[in-house]
Amino acid sequence: MTNATLSSWSQWDEIHGLSDQVKRQKSASEKKNTPVSIDRSNATGTFKGSAKSNYVTTLSSCNCVDFSRRHLPCKHMYRLAHELSLFSLGAVSSGHVVTRDEAISKITQVLSEDEIATFAYFCYHCGNNQASSELFPSDFANRLIKNRLAEEVSDIPTLLTHLRMNDIRKFLPAGVKSPSKKVDLISLVAPNVAREEIIFPDNMKCLTLHSDIAHLGHSIHRRLCALYPKPEQELWFVL
Repeated sequence: MTNATLSSWSQWDEIHGLSDQVKRQKSASEKKNTPVSIDRSNATGTFKGSAKSNYVTTLSSCNCVDFSRRHLPCKHMYRLAHELSLFSLGAVSSGHVVTRDEAISKITQVLSEDEIATFAYFCYHCGNNQASSELFPSDFANRLIKNRLAEEVSDIPTLLTHLRMNDIRKFLPAGVKSPSKKVDLISLVAPNVAREEIIFPDNMKCLTLHSDIAHLGHSIHRRLCALYPKPEQELWFVL
């Protein structure tokens, strides 16, 4: 495979952890998205289209509606990358449901004890339905994303909650008075804010639990607290 081919796919490296992208990775693994044909020498694929014509897919583009609208990898591009062994759909492709013990095993392998304490606290707040999100340093965040322990949040209102009021006010149109409550301010500005406009200090990333383990948040938290007890923990944290 040529360097140009590898480069065309590596341009997307920073966005695979976004929740919207994870959804497309899951769709990519479904049987109905099996490619019609794969041209390995040219790193292209053909997929069944919604109309009579098929979709022609490369590692940098696809003529489906989703890519035309978003200009980010669609399910066809993820499936092509998977077929070319450039991107692993992992457990998603087999339909396997991750168990608590499998998640714990991975966590203890890839995180230090201090990081595990941080991750346990994160699981507690996210619960079993991705109910919360947290900001993490980019290096730590990237490791969580790479190991499918967390995914990057793309929802604009959620991202704005992690900014200070003064920073959110910068998105107000000229002449518009700022509401006194943060929730009202976010509702006002969110429809006109683009994801790339929201920048957190020190390049931190906003994460929630990965959808693979989102149903295990409380269970993972309890097990990690049992494995790594800390005397200073408050009772509500370990129960």
